[in-house]
Amino acid sequence: MSSKKSKLIALLSLSVLAPALFLAGCGSSATTGITAQSGSAPTVVTVSDAPLGNVLSAKVTISSVAVTTSAGSSVSLLSKPEIIELSGLGSVQEPIELTNLPFGTYNSITVTVSAAQVTYIDPNTGLPVTAGATIGTPSVTVALNPALTFSNQDEVHLQIAFNLASSFSITGTAVSFTPAISSSGVQISQNGNGQNENEQVEVSGMVTAISSTSITVQSNDSNMPFTFTINGSTQFPAGVTPANIALNSIVQVQGQLQQDGSMLALSITPLTPENGQGNEDGAKGIVVSVTSNNGILTGFAMVAQQDYGSMPNNAPTVNVVIGTTTTYAVSEHAQALGITSSMFNAGEIFPGQAVMAMGTTDTNGNLDATQITLGRENLLANLNTTPQTSGAYVDFTLGLASNSLLTTLDQLTTLNAAAGANTDYGNGLTAASFLTTPVNTSIQVDGYLLVDTNNNYMLTASEIDMPDSPEPPEGN
Repeated sequence: MSSKKSKLIALLSLSVLAPALFLAGCGSSATTGITAQSGSAPTVVTVSDAPLGNVLSAKVTISSVAVTTSAGSSVSLLSKPEIIELSGLGSVQEPIELTNLPFGTYNSITVTVSAAQVTYIDPNTGLPVTAGATIGTPSVTVALNPALTFSNQDEVHLQIAFNLASSFSITGTAVSFTPAISSSGVQISQNGNGQNENEQVEVSGMVTAISSTSITVQSNDSNMPFTFTINGSTQFPAGVTPANIALNSIVQVQGQLQQDGSMLALSITPLTPENGQGNEDGAKGIVVSVTSNNGILTGFAMVAQQDYGSMPNNAPTVNVVIGTTTTYAVSEHAQALGITSSMFNAGEIFPGQAVMAMGTTDTNGNLDATQITLGRENLLANLNTTPQTSGAYVDFTLGLASNSLLTTLDQLTTLNAAAGANTDYGNGLTAASFLTTPVNTSIQVDGYLLVDTNNNYMLTASEIDMPDSPEPPEGN
């Protein structure tokens, strides 16, 4: 398969959107909603995941998160149980709690899961199946290595990384879930004042407050409000300003944790159509089938990882209707990687594609789409070829597992991919070390997938990581 690099890797020099790059002028007096308490530090708890190839959606109820001090006492971090959709996260850090953590030394973290539901592709029928999982061992305790020690009020970041491949077991129609996680904790001032890629967060949800200096978004996952500072470095799509972002509209905010306990908005992308006034319905997820008339796309079915507005929760699929007035959009994050708005249209929607659809629900429960936004894929695959540098980008090929979504839905066994100057690396990888990564190494790649008229697929990588290996539970 040939590469679309001439179009896809027209890299833009918007370094503010590259999470690992230095960002000037980050100071802020706005807060994330944490009220500082004497003897404690504002703390953000985030979740991420290493994906499972054939899973379309994985909703997990985290009933408690607690850390253990060096003296053996336990501090609870979660104010209420949270239902989190994990499969759409990949390397994205999604905040689920804002709290205060007393000064001290913390040696371990315990995560308890009370329920899990998975939607996956049945290998025999090729159709999505939704099943509740039997919970194996509901609680897992892993060491914070190194231990987290702090004695000032600079912001603390506690990261919980799920490994879905090690957590879910799907045998026939039997599904079980035992949380497999790795975890780390850091005080922002000890880690570059928010400049490290691990201090990047992303929230999508409804705008509950907006001004020229801040935006508050109610997370669709945790249902918590998160406030981000807006300053001169915050990026918006062309023609968009805080003044024309409507209350109750849906946005995606990429942010950066700050030493003072605030979160700075690196970019804000409205997901509600430009002429929308808020309160639109919508869903974000994976396309599983498409319908067309004389070669013209008329709609598609998707498995929702998140839903907005009055969309029914836990529906196996969402039927999206495409009309002549449906528009197509690309996020600021994707544009920073060289994907322009003209590259994404009805011809780029295919099974396995990640999208966000916004519109209104008709009387039959279908979503009449007013806008479709290109979504981000999360893949766990083998490096099939040695990465090759060509100018400002790096080409490589991924070998896909036999049960991966793209193999089942599109009959792909390999996938062309490219990384550029704004691609981030993590978990021990750097741009330099990636060039010498051995073939057959398992890597986790987040990025944007497009296909040309010759049926050549290309993934533009936004982040490449070595996958998180779940840490052995304490006592094992």
